[in-house]
Amino acid sequence: MHKNFTLPRQAIGQELIEFGCLQLKKQKERVPAATKKNLQTLAAVLRKIKNEGLPSCFIIKKLPRKLGHGLFLKCRAKPIYRGETIAPYSGKVFIAPQSEGDGSDYAFALIADLHLSKEEQKTWDPKRRFSPKRRYSIDLDAEKVGNFTRFINHSEHPNVEARLVRIPSNSLGLEPSPFELLYIAKKTIHPGEQLLVCYEGDDKSYWGALGIKPFEMDARTFLLSDEPMNLVSKEVQLQNNS
Repeated sequence: MHKNFTLPRQAIGQELIEFGCLQLKKQKERVPAATKKNLQTLAAVLRKIKNEGLPSCFIIKKLPRKLGHGLFLKCRAKPIYRGETIAPYSGKVFIAPQSEGDGSDYAFALIADLHLSKEEQKTWDPKRRFSPKRRYSIDLDAEKVGNFTRFINHSEHPNVEARLVRIPSNSLGLEPSPFELLYIAKKTIHPGEQLLVCYEGDDKSYWGALGIKPFEMDARTFLLSDEPMNLVSKEVQLQNNS
């Protein structure tokens, strides 16, 4: 896998962490702490990313129909059960005007609806003229740097969910963080299935932003065959079963 996609956790500076904590306090929002089980699995998968890049239970395959790449659980791997941590969604963290976005298909807003003071805008957005009404968000973008979770495709029928959590002080060697995006299994993911997450908000904008016709896809639309590890589409599955 490309070296740009072996970043274990989000790339964020201490100054931005402190700023994010302040904004959460202003909004009176409390990010829930990751569970002990989440932390244990997270520590294990971070070691795998550091040593292997892509954990050995997964494989990335090119999809047909200009759908890019997809992440699959290998046929002989153990199932991933509901509630299990898959990995953190990693990438570059930055502040951007919320109305403009950054044009990336791999970005999540960690904290939204921020109003910056004049001094804060000088720090985080110095090239724009000050506007007290402009809304900002703290974004996490994996377009150019991240880890294997970047290859988890979009679906309106996901088996993975993105969950914002706080990484508390721990004895597992994990650096604490006030906000971190974890990918969690929304339902049991069986061997051979594709991992899918919903990227869309209420505006259903994902396919429109890509400029292509919406494609209905679930975890078994493309299945991984055992030997060799190729993809079998749902149409072929139906033909074989008829």
